[in-house]
Amino acid sequence: MYPTFLYIVSLLLFFCQPALAQQSKFTDKYLDYIFSGNYPQAAKIMLSEEKKNPNSLDVKLAAAHYYSVMYEISGNKQKDFSACKKYANALVRLSEEKKMTDSETVFQVISAKALHLKILMHKKEYLQAAKTMQAVIADFKYALKHDQNEKMKLIAGTYRYYIEIAKEDYPLLYPILLLYPSGNKAKGLKQLNECVHSKDKYVQTKALLQLATIYYRDEKNIEKAIVYFEALSRKYPNNLLWQTEYAKALKKYHLTKQYNMRRQIIKALITKSTFLTNTQRNYFKTENEL
Repeated sequence: MYPTFLYIVSLLLFFCQPALAQQSKFTDKYLDYIFSGNYPQAAKIMLSEEKKNPNSLDVKLAAAHYYSVMYEISGNKQKDFSACKKYANALVRLSEEKKMTDSETVFQVISAKALHLKILMHKKEYLQAAKTMQAVIADFKYALKHDQNEKMKLIAGTYRYYIEIAKEDYPLLYPILLLYPSGNKAKGLKQLNECVHSKDKYVQTKALLQLATIYYRDEKNIEKAIVYFEALSRKYPNNLLWQTEYAKALKKYHLTKQYNMRRQIIKALITKSTFLTNTQRNYFKTENEL
């Protein structure tokens, strides 16, 4: 049960990352490259920016995110985990040293902790994960109080929805979950839908992915999920991570024709991509049963 509880909290965190602050030229370019699946170029501009601004929270978060993606699609390499952990911890440490408590910084801190925690959960390092998440609830409380800010609204909407899902799916943990701020599924979904119309590239894209996932995994409404997956596909047609999730959703609901069509799209993307290593190609082939 202890690992299960950690899983619930990591689930809440997972959908709140990665975040980048103000839409600077660097963050805009990084997001475009990483969302488009151009990992080499994303790494290039991230490393270049790090040389110019080594103490930038944005750069550290971009780096932590980049290495977390590499960990997932490049064979779960220890070096990628170590790099993700290094940058995530550095971001949290810098924010504490500067005593920064504004919404942008809180969003970055939650994102950094989430990136680290996600990999710890994957590695089944539950004790370390428990230590990592100790201060997260305070950050969630901040987000719930400051949800007029779009990025805080993204976090608040996610939290409000998933804390109630956790209570429903894990009734034995209900007494423990009562110690956490209460949620509201309807309000959470409303806030996430509001984020879909954001002018912030990150907030809009993450809200689309969040809602697509909620509707196919939790709400059991594949029709609504498809609406959000299609919106994501139009924005970033070459993103194999999201295309793969879309295919899995179609398969789960036995939409065989659409599933096979999506797999063919993915197969073509894998074949034509000049950005993937052989290990990464094999990862996506395996995930999509190609």
